[in-house]
Amino acid sequence: MDFEKRSDTRYKEIGKITCHELCALPGILDDISAGGLKMHYSFPVVVELENEYEVEILPSNAKNPIPLKLKCLPQWANEQDGSTYIGFKILYSPDANRLNEFIDHLEQLSEDQLPEIK
Repeated sequence: MDFEKRSDTRYKEIGKITCHELCALPGILDDISAGGLKMHYSFPVVVELENEYEVEILPSNAKNPIPLKLKCLPQWANEQDGSTYIGFKILYSPDANRLNEFIDHLEQLSEDQLPEIK
């Protein structure tokens, strides 16, 4: 994947992601921007790249404990060491204002305040 073509800065963030269309168990948010996100499951999951998915995110740095609701389209999915990594493009968010406020909040954090993602 060519990271140079991204139009929005991605911020490291850990959070719980719920996407019932993919899996009954939650996944883990790795990073997020205004236009996309990367997540993973610690086990194999089947991802249909042509399907749109409803995703709810509860980030660790969120000021509001209510999950952000997003409509997303997977751009890629990889399995590595038994885990499934997925890159999503955000198509629509009924919580667009909250998402933008959250991205602004992450932008204000210093590097040492952001989580270490491995």
